[in-house]
Amino acid sequence: MRRNLMVLTLLAALPAEAVANTAFCGALRQVVAAAESRFDSLPLARHAIPGSLEERRGVMQSASGQPHGVLYAVMFRHDARQQPNPVRERFAALQREIGQCLTEASTLGVTEGQGGALARWQTPYAVVGLRRADGGQELADSQIELSVASRW
Repeated sequence: MRRNLMVLTLLAALPAEAVANTAFCGALRQVVAAAESRFDSLPLARHAIPGSLEERRGVMQSASGQPHGVLYAVMFRHDARQQPNPVRERFAALQREIGQCLTEASTLGVTEGQGGALARWQTPYAVVGLRRADGGQELADSQIELSVASRW
């Protein structure tokens, strides 16, 4: 009883962000591990990634013609006409968080372009991408999308 009370006290003292980061990391690792089976082992839950606004699963074809299972999760959306636009700061925060979660992944770098950016990580079974679209003239919304694609 005393032990349970102490654990509850310690959990209550944690900031909400620390709990959310733990949930995000655990879920991201689970999705990355599920990439080995093209996400067949992943339950069909409404949201596999905590904090995602919308998710979808699909199949993409690589340049070699091989089909790869992929899970997409929209992590942030903002009307680009409303200033200030926090999409760059949110992208940087998510990029740091993913790097901290996937410590054994190889970082494939960040590609910056006009109106967006793409950060990528590689694990033995998955390629994780974080894409930022800044919005503006062509897109009304700024958006950040997380993708986890099976490598094989």
